[in-house]
Amino acid sequence: MGQDFPPPLPPAPRAPQGTPWERRDELGAVPALFETTKQVLLTPSEFFGAMPISGGIGAPLAYGVIVGYLGALVQGVYQAVLNIGMGSAFAELGDRSPLSRLAPMLHGGLGLALQLVIAPVLIVVGLFIAAGIYHLVLMLLGQARQSFEATLRVVCYGQAASIVMILPLCGGLVAALWRVVISILGLAQAHRIGHGSAAIAVLAPIVLACCCCAVAMLFVFGGIAGLASHLPR
Repeated sequence: MGQDFPPPLPPAPRAPQGTPWERRDELGAVPALFETTKQVLLTPSEFFGAMPISGGIGAPLAYGVIVGYLGALVQGVYQAVLNIGMGSAFAELGDRSPLSRLAPMLHGGLGLALQLVIAPVLIVVGLFIAAGIYHLVLMLLGQARQSFEATLRVVCYGQAASIVMILPLCGGLVAALWRVVISILGLAQAHRIGHGSAAIAVLAPIVLACCCCAVAMLFVFGGIAGLASHLPR
């Protein structure tokens, strides 16, 4: 009687490939969108550590545009309501004709409609510009260990912070700060570099832009002061 061998063990299940959003055909679009946003916001290091650094930019770009558009929609509604409220208040101080009361509503509504039409284009342009700047700084630092696609993926999925814009008043500021943190953690994981180099790539352009604005304001105020000194007294 021959020796009985145990049946072979079943193969170990393979780990899911890609981000939840890139598996939306399997998970469903809405659950994949929700799960991706939750992971980016709450566990960014783990998310970007498992994120593929290649495979096409279509899916990450679509995610960035969708989530960024939702944030722009919320901010646009808040701004329209603010404009209408302020316009109505000013109208109460002056002319109270029906046209003056209707003008703030028309202005706020048209502004919101225009913003929502051009928002997707602005979001796409902004994503590529931000990724290009980050990648350029990484290249200057000698820390661009992966391709531009890896950097663009980080920037696109970092748009998850736009959801925070739903918070009134402080939503924009909180979203911007959260996006900075996510970008630093994401670049560090995607390029397998230290957090210091990733922080320089993200913060250096911000600091440079602030310095340029400060210098420009000094020139403007200096020019105004110079003109004022030459006015007759």
